[in-house]
Amino acid sequence: MTAPTTAAEMEERIETAGIEHVLTEFADLNGISRSKQFAAEQFLETWSEGPSMNLAVLGQTPGNEMPVGSGLAAAVDYADATLRPDPTTFRVLPWRENTARVLCDLAFDGEPVAAAPRDALRRVLDDHEFGFEFGVGSELEFYLLEDTDAGYEPVTDGPHEYVSWATEEITPFYERLAAWAREYGIPLDSLQHEHGPGQFEILFEHGAPLDQADRTFDFERVVERTARAADRYATFMAKPFADHSGSGYHLHVSAFDGGENVFADGDGGLSERGRQFVGGLLEHAAGLTAIGTPTMNGFKRYDPEGFVPTTASWGRDNRRVAVRLPNGTPRVETRIGSADANPYLVIAATLVAGLHGLRDEIDPGEAVEGNPSGRRPRLPRTQGEALAALEADDELVDALGAELVRAYVASKRRDRAAFDETVTDWERERYVPTL
Repeated sequence: MTAPTTAAEMEERIETAGIEHVLTEFADLNGISRSKQFAAEQFLETWSEGPSMNLAVLGQTPGNEMPVGSGLAAAVDYADATLRPDPTTFRVLPWRENTARVLCDLAFDGEPVAAAPRDALRRVLDDHEFGFEFGVGSELEFYLLEDTDAGYEPVTDGPHEYVSWATEEITPFYERLAAWAREYGIPLDSLQHEHGPGQFEILFEHGAPLDQADRTFDFERVVERTARAADRYATFMAKPFADHSGSGYHLHVSAFDGGENVFADGDGGLSERGRQFVGGLLEHAAGLTAIGTPTMNGFKRYDPEGFVPTTASWGRDNRRVAVRLPNGTPRVETRIGSADANPYLVIAATLVAGLHGLRDEIDPGEAVEGNPSGRRPRLPRTQGEALAALEADDELVDALGAELVRAYVASKRRDRAAFDETVTDWERERYVPTL
């Protein structure tokens, strides 16, 4: 069903479509959905003023620990922010016919919250000096799992990449997902079984950067809810199994100026401005790693012999580089990101880096053929190294906002502290018998 485009249309839908509950939803710094649920009557009375929300939750870890030094908690006396619903994002939840949701921006003391990912992307789009219209497309892999007595198990039993019968094993899941996604405004393009057992990739249409970030955030929610409706679990965790392939978030970027493909040279190759955009991505690849790989687990995905980049490199239709030029219409594919990354921040940081390349006319050097490992600068291999690179990247910090980077880094370091405080089965099995 078509989403409202105005506040009046949103209010009319609530009043006439049997909506009893409204979720005011936003993505925190981890890309996790946070929301408050309101009775429809209460929402209609208060939404224009803005419901309150504890600002600290924006920077909490995936385990809901409170980071120190985020600027969102103790620094503001654990005060509330104000949610600003965006009526253009109003959707009825397909899995709850009497419930809708609307995406929200955040304000504090009447001003946009600088650490809010959605607003950071909007700032990047508003502030750059080029008149390009950017188009982006998200490709995310995920695992579909059964919850068994032995723990989480993939729904298929082996690495059946593109194997027809393995894809058809999840036909009921996909058919429900396709129906719900269509209702949610995310028409799906294709489904494929990826290399890992139970690992899939489902593609949906490209779009303008903010629309695509919203759509990607929504897509993850719909996939997860569809799985739960079938008593299964879908996870975008980067590396859920040590001996199976990791899940990536590949971002495709194109640019147009008056209908002209900015990245095309007219002969099917990459234009000079396209090369400069790639140069910016390589210049900031270390900082982009911190945004694209948001958890310690994600660094277990990197494999010098696999299809996951470990170097700041680019190539033509080469799946082992950080920045790839796929065959066909010239566009740039960044392959650094893990599937659990925040889409607002991935898109924003990618554009910041590429725009810097255009602004300073950065040369990316020669394209790499074959495995670039050992031939190009190494990407950070630990979260600590990546976060330090992000903090030292003045261009990313200035464009994304010092407040956002401070909160993001604080949240990630608190997540690491939670891990360091945990005693694992591996430790007991290794050390109890021997020490």
